Amino acid sequence: MTEVLQEYERPAVRPTFITVLCILTFIGSGWGIISESIKYFSANSQAASIAITKEKVNSDLQSNKDSTEGARFAQKIVNSITTSPENIRKGALANGAGAILCIAGAFMMWNLKRNGFYLYMAGTLVGIISPFVVFGSNNFIAILSSVVIGFIGLVFVILYGVNLKHMK
Repeated sequence: MTEVLQEYERPAVRPTFITVLCILTFIGSGWGIISESIKYFSANSQAASIAITKEKVNSDLQSNKDSTEGARFAQKIVNSITTSPENIRKGALANGAGAILCIAGAFMMWNLKRNGFYLYMAGTLVGIISPFVVFGSNNFIAILSSVVIGFIGLVFVILYGVNLKHMK
């Protein structure tokens, strides 16, 4: 009888795979929070630097008089980059919020709580959607960042999802 009770009283052991996924999430989302904080507080200098770079690239493209598809595409990409400090701050806040949701979800999954998975998914969705909301749907940088965040987020959602059976 005591063996049966002891078996039920044993705390759940976190699988190594969940541990590895959570540590990777702590590193990635922690880095995201730090970098987005830096981006938020240095938005004015970043906007000025981007504006100078845009002017130089546009003048270089125009001086070459190269009208190939590649040159037009490069100019379109460069011109789609935002130089507004307000937009840079909005983007940093939105991306930081997504990273905070992901890291909070990872902490919950570290403790084998199933709700952390859904919080992580919400953070991933915020990371995918926010660039479009802040910068617009025709912005190349918004599309590129959403694709990268979406790919990495989807891989992690699938990997966490496979391990939902270990969470309460």
